[in-house]
Amino acid sequence: MNEELKKIISEGKDLTLNSQDVKKGSIFIAIVGLEFDGRDYIEEAIKNEASAVIYESANYSKNKAWNVPSFGIENLNQKIAEIAELFFQNPSQSIKVIGVTGTNGKTSVVGWLQQCFSSLNQSAGSIGTLGSGEKNLKKTLNTTPDTIALNRILNDFKKKGIQYAAMEVSSHAIKQNRIANIVFDIKVLTNVTRDHLDYHKTLANYQKIKKQFFSDGECKNFILNIDDCIGQELLMEVDWSEKNLTTYAIDVQADLIAQNIVYKDRKMMFDLLYKDKAYNLSTNVFGTHNVYNILGVIGCLLTYQFSIDQIIKAIELLKSIPGRNEIIQVSKEGWPRVVLDYAHTPDALKNVLQSLRAISDNEIILLFGCGGNRDKGKRRKMALVANEYADKVIVTTDNPRYEDPLEIIKDITKNITTSHVVIESREQAIKKAIGMMEENSILLIAGKGHEQHQEIKGIKHPFSDKDIALLELGGIT
Repeated sequence: MNEELKKIISEGKDLTLNSQDVKKGSIFIAIVGLEFDGRDYIEEAIKNEASAVIYESANYSKNKAWNVPSFGIENLNQKIAEIAELFFQNPSQSIKVIGVTGTNGKTSVVGWLQQCFSSLNQSAGSIGTLGSGEKNLKKTLNTTPDTIALNRILNDFKKKGIQYAAMEVSSHAIKQNRIANIVFDIKVLTNVTRDHLDYHKTLANYQKIKKQFFSDGECKNFILNIDDCIGQELLMEVDWSEKNLTTYAIDVQADLIAQNIVYKDRKMMFDLLYKDKAYNLSTNVFGTHNVYNILGVIGCLLTYQFSIDQIIKAIELLKSIPGRNEIIQVSKEGWPRVVLDYAHTPDALKNVLQSLRAISDNEIILLFGCGGNRDKGKRRKMALVANEYADKVIVTTDNPRYEDPLEIIKDITKNITTSHVVIESREQAIKKAIGMMEENSILLIAGKGHEQHQEIKGIKHPFSDKDIALLELGGIT
C-alpha cells in the first residue's frame, strides 16, 4: 500500500463496500463478491460524493476517467483487513476479543458470556447471529460481519469503553478473511459437525477451515471441547507449550468436566469438576448440549481470573438465548411444553430432542423443514433424527429460497418413517401442531428460532415462529 493511499484512507470519513451507503467523504471499496461486482457501482458511489475509490484491478479496465482519486489493487479481498485496520486504528487491540467458532453453540456461548460479564459488573458487547451491541442488539447482515463492519462495531465498543467483546466466528468468515487482523484474546471451539457443505463442498474442507482458526494469528488463550473429534485433533496436532489451553468435556478427562446431569425443581443441575474439586451448579437452561456451552463459558471466565464462586453465581443467573431452546409455554409442573429452537443441522436437532426426552417420557411433537439452496444431504439425516427421537412429525417449509418448497419436503418425507403430516404453510403447520397437543405433550418448533422473516424467491417476508405460536396459544407464556 503506497503512502498516498495510506494518507487518503486515514483522512477519509468512512469506508463502505455498498455504493448506497456512500456519503460525502466516504471511501468506496469495489470488490468482486460472490453475487455482485462492486466495480459496476463505482459511478453511483462517485455521484453520492465518495472522496476516493479503491477497486479490484484484476480483469478490469476503466471505461472513463473518474473525478476522484482511485486506486486499483489486485486481490483486493485479501487487502480489506489491512485497509480497515488503518482506517479504524485496529480497535481489537484495545478490547479483549473472544472468538467462538463451531457448528452449534456459538450463539449461546457468546450470549451467555455477555450475560455473565454483566453479572460480574464488567462491560461487554457481543457480535453474532442475533446482532451486535451491549443490551439492545443491532441487526447484522451475517453471523460474522464483513471486515469493515466488524472493525466499525469494535471501534464503537472501544469508544464506549467496553472491556470485553464476545463474537461468533463462522466458517465463511474464516475462509473469506473477514477476521484477518482481528486480535483475539481467547479462541473457543464448541463442536464441529456437518453444516455448510453447499459452500465448503466436503466435510473435510469444512473441518479444515474450522481448524485453521486455531493456527492463525497470535492468540495465546484457547478453550477446546475435547469430547469433539476436531477438538481432539487440535489437542494432538497443535504445540500448546507456549499457549494457555483449557479443555472441557463430559466423557473424557479434561480441565473442566461436567458429571451427574439431573433435572429437578424446574432446574438442570450438574457437578463441575475443576482442580480436583466438585462444585454443584443449578441452571435455568436445559440440555446436555447446553452443559457443554456452559463449560465453554466457564473456561473463558477462568482465563480472566474470576473466582470459581463468582463464576458459579453468574452461571446460575443465566437466561435462555432467543430462539435457542427457548421455552414459550410451560406445563402445569413448570417444565417446557412448547419450545423454539434454531436447530437446522442434524446434530443440533438431535441435541434438542435428546434434551427434551431427558426431562420427559411424554409425547414429543416435532415441527421442522430444511432450507433451500443449502446442503441437500442434511435433509435425509434430519429425517432420520426425527424418526429416532420424535413421536409425531409435521414437515413444513423453512426458508425455501429459490427451491420448490414441495421438492424440499419430498426429500425429507421419503426418509420419514414415524407418524407424520405435511403442511406446506409454516404458519398453518404451527397452528396444526399446537392443536395436536395433548395435556402432557411437548412441541418443538425447529429450524428458524429467532428469525423474523421467511425467505422465498429472494424476498424476505416478515415471519416469526414465536409470534405465531404465542398468538395461537393465546399469549400464555
